[in-house]
Amino acid sequence: MLSWRLWRTIADVDINDPIIRRVSQIQRLSVRSMPRWKMSRLGWLIAALSASFALVLAPQMLALVLVTPMIMISLIVAAPAYLPALVVLAGAYSTGEIISGIYREKHQYTYDLICASTLGKLNASWSFATGILHRGAYFLPLRWGTRISLRFGAAALAGVTMVTLLFALTGRAFFGIEQLRLLLLPLLTLAVYFTNMTQTFALSHIIGLLASSFDLAKRDAMLAGLVGYALLNTLPLVGAAFLYFPFRWCVFEPHPLAQLAVEASALLLIVAGRELVIVALWSALKRRMEWGRVPKIPSLYPQHTPAISLF
Repeated sequence: MLSWRLWRTIADVDINDPIIRRVSQIQRLSVRSMPRWKMSRLGWLIAALSASFALVLAPQMLALVLVTPMIMISLIVAAPAYLPALVVLAGAYSTGEIISGIYREKHQYTYDLICASTLGKLNASWSFATGILHRGAYFLPLRWGTRISLRFGAAALAGVTMVTLLFALTGRAFFGIEQLRLLLLPLLTLAVYFTNMTQTFALSHIIGLLASSFDLAKRDAMLAGLVGYALLNTLPLVGAAFLYFPFRWCVFEPHPLAQLAVEASALLLIVAGRELVIVALWSALKRRMEWGRVPKIPSLYPQHTPAISLF
């Protein structure tokens, strides 16, 4: 898959790439130079006395001490449910950051120097976008959160599969369409969950570079990039909805096999639709920047291939 190959260039970043190293350290240097905020002992004493007086005057505030940890624990437990939405929002933010960063370099007359690299305009621009993504503090938490969620999901699915097969082999339960649906749909859901991360950031890179490649004002390029990202990212979801919901509304008692086929097709359509969008936009980006040249994808350059991991 093209999206997976592009994702490897994003996740397994080459730290020796001078463009990535330059761009990704812009914000880190400014953060290190900021003085750390410290509170004196008198400040801590005043804060403790203020909290004590507040609890005496308003005892109901004590409930916050008990409710706040419960809310935090609930958010951590429910993280796998809202992580895909956070990934989509992070992709939109990354698209805007890529466009803004390229226009900033153009304003400083340094973008042409970056594109004059021996890598070529397309490779240099891709490295620039990757450096901007790794400069943000949101990418690694989302990546690790998705990885952990996938591992727990895969472990749970493996456990359910083993139990189902055990009952089927011992003759305690009949293995039919419902059991197959119980195993197949979670597997496809994990595939959609996994590709949501890889395809979203690959799409964000391509749209950000494509929108900033035209001679547009920064505001127009930003609007075109974000609107295009929103439309193209939701188009496969809309297609899957048009496939699934009319079937559920029109067929009152569907055959279990037909229901499984429609549900599986809807999930596969999400992945395949995003992949087709990425392939089409990638071809347009290549024609726009360079003919026939592709970024340094690890699978094509074994001598620079990093250690393979889940992401």
